[in-house]
Order: sequence, then C-alpha cells, then structure tokens
Amino acid sequence: MKKKLFISLKYKLTIVTTLLLAVISLFIYFYFPMKFKEERLSSLQAKANSIAKIAAYGISSGMYFEDHAASEVEIEKLIKTEEIRYVIISKDDSTFYEYNSFTAVLNDYKNNNENISTKYEIMKAYAPISVNDVKIGDIYMGFSLATVYDKIDELQTNIGIISLLLFIIGSVVVFFIGKVFTQPLTKIVAAVNKIAEGDYSQHVDIKSNDEVGFLANSFNEMSEKITISNREMDKIKKELENRVRDRTHELEGALRSLQKENIERKKAEVEISSSLHEKEVLLKEIHHRVKNNLQIVSSLFFFQSKQLSDPQTIEMFRDGQNRVKSMALIHEKLYQSGDLANIDFKEYVKKLTNFLFQSYGVNQTKIKLKNNVQKVELGVDTAVPCGLIINELISNSLKHGLSESENGEIKIDMGYDENHKLILKISDNGKGIPKNFNIEKSESLGLRLVYNLTMQLNGKVEFFNNNGTIVKINFPDPNLIKKAS
Repeated sequence: MKKKLFISLKYKLTIVTTLLLAVISLFIYFYFPMKFKEERLSSLQAKANSIAKIAAYGISSGMYFEDHAASEVEIEKLIKTEEIRYVIISKDDSTFYEYNSFTAVLNDYKNNNENISTKYEIMKAYAPISVNDVKIGDIYMGFSLATVYDKIDELQTNIGIISLLLFIIGSVVVFFIGKVFTQPLTKIVAAVNKIAEGDYSQHVDIKSNDEVGFLANSFNEMSEKITISNREMDKIKKELENRVRDRTHELEGALRSLQKENIERKKAEVEISSSLHEKEVLLKEIHHRVKNNLQIVSSLFFFQSKQLSDPQTIEMFRDGQNRVKSMALIHEKLYQSGDLANIDFKEYVKKLTNFLFQSYGVNQTKIKLKNNVQKVELGVDTAVPCGLIINELISNSLKHGLSESENGEIKIDMGYDENHKLILKISDNGKGIPKNFNIEKSESLGLRLVYNLTMQLNGKVEFFNNNGTIVKINFPDPNLIKKAS
C-alpha cells in the first residue's frame, strides 16, 4: 500500500529550526535585559551607599560643632545632583534637615529592607553620621531610577528588534537551505513512488558528490537491476505459463483417465460388494444348516437314548449329544453374530455351561459355577476344540468329581498370560484325580479327547490336585499370530 507524504522534509526541517530560533530569540529578549537590569541596579546601589557615606562624613563635623554653614555647604553639593530625589538628616531622633524634590509621601524612607521602591522608581540609601565612633545622627537619601529604567527599556526594545530580525532571517535561510537540501530527496521520493506504481524505468539525475548523490547513484543502479530482473522474470513467467498449460493438458488427460478408472473401480466394488454379500448370506446359511444338522444329530442321540435301558449306554449317548450340542452352539453364535469369522467366547461359555447344567439336572443351589472368562474372540477352528474341551471337563466334574458333593463349585478361568498366550483353567473342589495320573495313558474317552484336542490347538494340558481337580491348558491364539505376521 502506497504511503502518502503529508509533510515534506523541508517543511519539517523549517518548523523544527523555526521553533528553535523562536526559543533562542525569546531567551535573548528576556534574559539579557534582565541581566543588564540586575547589574545596573547592583552598581547603582553601591554608588548610592558610597555617596551616602561620603555625605555623612562631610556633614558630621558641622553637626557636631553646630557649624551650620559647613553642613549646608555639603548639603548643597548633594541636592544639586540630578539623581537625588530626597535627603533627610536626623539628629537626636528629630529631623535636622529635609529635602524632597518630588511630591511622593516619604512614610517608608527608613524601611531599608526594601532598597528599591518600584512605585516611585526610587533607590534608597542610608548611612550613620558618626564622630570619633560616636553616632550623632542618620542620613537617608533617595536616588532616581528613571534613567536606568529608560536605558533598560531601550535595550530591551533593541534586543527585541534584533531577536525578531534573527528569527525572520534564520527562518527564511533555513527554509531555503532545507529546500536546496531536500530537493534531491524529493526527486528520489517521486521516483520511488513511480516504481511502487510499476514504472521501473525511473532515473534520478543527481550528480552531487555527497551522500545524496551516492544515494541517487545507488537508486539508479537498483532501478536498472530491477528492470533487468523484471525482463528475466517476464521470460520465466512466460516459460512457466507454457509449462503450466502443457501440464494442465496432461493433467486433464490423466484426470479423464482416472475418472474412467474410478467408474470401472466403482462398478467392480459394487460387483465385489454384491458377491461378498452373497457369500456372507451363503456362509450364514451354511452355519445355520450346520447348526440345524447338528441339532438333528443331537435330537437323534436323545431319542435313541430313550429306547435304551443300559445306564452306561445311555450315558454314552448323552455325552455324544452334549458334544454335538457344544459344536452346534458355536455355529449358532456365528450365525447370530455380525462377524462370521469369530465369536464372543465369553458369551459362548456362559450358554454352554447353562446347557450342561440343565442336561445333567444340576441343582445350582448345591453346585455353583463361577465364570471368569475375559473378552476373547476366537475363530471357528479354535472355538470348536475349546468348546469340546470345556464340555468334556465340565461333564467330567459333574459326573465324577462332584457327584456326591453337597456344596460343590466349578470355576472356569480364561484369558491371556504375559506372553499373549491363551490360558484355559477349569477347576472343582471335588474328590480330585488319582495319584500318578497320566492323561496319555487314560482309558477315559473324554480325557483322551481333551488331550488330542489340546494337541490340535498346539497347546499343553496339565492336571493338578489342590482340594479338588485343576486342569490348565495353555495354547496360542491364531488371531494374534495373524496380526503379528
């Protein structure tokens, strides 16, 4: 944004110098007359005191010897002086002689605290009259200050005229000097304003050998460099415009190609989304049908067991039914879940244990279940073996470990350890397992199934006796392995 020059530099210089000259002129006008007045009054006061002392000495002998003729001679000498306005001589507190050449009232002629009476333009003087160091009287005198004041007024008038002439001449001289010195700067400022408006062909014609001339040369060099630079910039600008135009054509072609690809990609996404939806529907249908088929198998086990009378055979059929039911529950959870790949294993364990307690007709006031399963999501390949393991171990506790217990407890703990492996721990407070128990040599189909399913999970199973049976299974989570890889 262009700045407007409201006050020229020459006017600023003239104003500042004029104010300085005004201050100096006023100082001269008031200071020197005042100084002259102080010096003249001080000199006159000394002179008046000296005249009073001389007069006192001259009339002292006449007053003492009462030689009035001698005293009158001295007094006549005094009153002939034009500057003396009054003379008062006192003796023995009475007036010995009085002379007054003007009509002023002399009520305060003895007031020596005020040497000058500005009202009557009188300077007072006093001297004691003594003979042999014995005071016999006093002399009071008044000297006119009119002449002094006239000279002071004349001096102040002359100084005022000189100060005024000095002020006027100085202001005019400063104005012209400022004009001479600022004229080159005005040219430079005008050229700078033209450059600011976009005219870079400006040239300042100043050839003085001073700072202003050096500034003008530097300005001209700068203007030439700017002109050359602008030419180069114009060339670069045109070249860039051509490049931008070509690049714009290329980008427009690329954009059209991308738009075409984007349309094709959206079509492909729609097709993929449709295909994925069809697959999800199909997968859900598969889980649903698998669940239904497993339910049919479970029902076949149930109806077949109703036709049997051998308790051991009936127990075997019920175990088979429970195993099928545990698998059917997994497919049911997957069918009901929005995620067809993983199930919420905590909810699954809760539903499975409720089913097992109902299947075995457990009185839950006597045998309690503590479910401490963390938030774990498992895929179907891991959930099915885990569900079968929990089914076998819970069934085993209900059939053997707590069959005769009145206050039993089954506890399920599941979560991750510090190595991010899954730990499944099932414990009861029943009669425990036999000493030197070895699951690999066990004749129990359920326990051998637990061992084989644990191996299938790449895990490890351990059995402990601690006020009942504790089974601890440790295995890796395939989901975490996939994320890590």
